Amino acid sequence: MHVTAKPSSFQCNLKCDYCFYLEKESQFTHEKWMDDSTLKEFIKQYIAASGNQVYFTWQGGESTLAGLDFFRKVIHYQQRYAGQKRIFNALQTNGILLNNEWCSFLKEHEFLVGISIDGPQELHDRYRRSNSGNGTFAKVIAAIERLKSYQVEFNTLPSLITLMSITLLRFIIF
Repeated sequence: MHVTAKPSSFQCNLKCDYCFYLEKESQFTHEKWMDDSTLKEFIKQYIAASGNQVYFTWQGGESTLAGLDFFRKVIHYQQRYAGQKRIFNALQTNGILLNNEWCSFLKEHEFLVGISIDGPQELHDRYRRSNSGNGTFAKVIAAIERLKSYQVEFNTLPSLITLMSITLLRFIIF
């Protein structure tokens, strides 16, 4: 069994042209962040309902907006309730907030990280912009390089599939 959790709900630090959350933001009336009691019960019940291998996927909006302290609690509760079960964590992110502290934490706790990137710079920056309208390609590439330097296992998730995707693949691999 696999589950995807959205600790930051629809909150994000980018304004991508194609994001379906931007148009629906006003329709959301629930809490923006997963609170501690919800997190604890979610982890406890999900581990109890799972087999020997338990898979958590964390995404958003932008999951890292929940903060590193939130994910420290995730690990704490997982360790508390895992017993003999093996826990796996995957984190989907745009990479903007991945600093050295984040990368150290992700490596230490063996997270698989998915980085969203939309192709070469001219394509990525056209659609995946900051709240102030600036392109984010350079920051995403810096995050990828940081993940590599910390030897964090990662993959990329292109939100736009184009003929230029092969260029991106070659760029990431080499």
